[in-house]
Amino acid sequence: MLPNYIDMRKISLALVVTLLSTTGAAWPGETDQFLTWSIELQDSAGPVNERLNEDLHIFVARMNERKRPPRTREELTVEFFSFVFRGMLSPRIRKWLEGSPKIDRFPDTSVSYFQYQNMSIYRHHSFPYILPMARTIRIGDVYLGIDKISHFFGFGRRYFLSYTRFRDAGADHNEALERVVRVGISQEQGFVGMLVDGIFSTGDLEANFQGFLLALDLASAESPFFEREDGEWKILRAINILPYITPGFDESYNHSHYWALRRKNVLPLVKREYCEAIRSPMVQARFTRYDTYEPSLSVRLTEEYFQSKRRNPRARQSLETLCEPCAKSVEVTTNAPHKKAVP
Repeated sequence: MLPNYIDMRKISLALVVTLLSTTGAAWPGETDQFLTWSIELQDSAGPVNERLNEDLHIFVARMNERKRPPRTREELTVEFFSFVFRGMLSPRIRKWLEGSPKIDRFPDTSVSYFQYQNMSIYRHHSFPYILPMARTIRIGDVYLGIDKISHFFGFGRRYFLSYTRFRDAGADHNEALERVVRVGISQEQGFVGMLVDGIFSTGDLEANFQGFLLALDLASAESPFFEREDGEWKILRAINILPYITPGFDESYNHSHYWALRRKNVLPLVKREYCEAIRSPMVQARFTRYDTYEPSLSVRLTEEYFQSKRRNPRARQSLETLCEPCAKSVEVTTNAPHKKAVP
């Protein structure tokens, strides 16, 4: 007897959880910022920074209690990122974001997982692409899925480790930066992206890259966050996540690329439900703010990657293309810029 559809969804999710738990990857998730086009969330930058700096003090105290604490800022940075988000089985920051009363989320906890999914652009199931739904928060100007903070620390740490390997192998700073981003693009085509959920998420790539930039800054000796004195680490200044949060995290602005059943199920919904909604003053004001950010290296290289493909498949799924001709009178920007200067 064949299992029913709900059982198959559970089996698919269990397989994904098993795979990513063993690889230490960031928690995968679907997220829908289109749903917040008519919603104003409270800015969570303050609570997020407060929590990160509380964690930083707890972490440094624990490191100093070790018989062999990290010897360098680089080692300390890697350990801190693992402390904040070790993976799916130890998601310290994600669990806090999902449950803290200090964080304004949409939808809130009165809406169940399946209700949220049925509201979203992912309401039509695309077996075997079945993943949890990540709710939306706001940090600064930017609306983003909670899953992006998991990517920020989980893959930000991976990017940083790759960067240090490239530098140790002789690459200069700029070459190592580009190589890190290109490896991330390649991975997004595989088991951390399209093969897992049918989505090439440029938002995930931007979150990965921005977490990596924070790691670079934490490890830097030029304007240090840490110093070691008499064998103990001391914190010199607080973390501020705000400069690392860009419009590239918002998947209604920095749109994903879909394939297989995802393309078939998602794009008609976006066209039917959001081509008119994008004209609203609230959306236009939000995107106008986003337009003031300059694109990061990750955004630029990802766009180059798609432009190198025949007929640029991502552009063919853009809001401009989906919403023609009704969108001709409205300027729609879908390439997410970046406010922080890229090294």
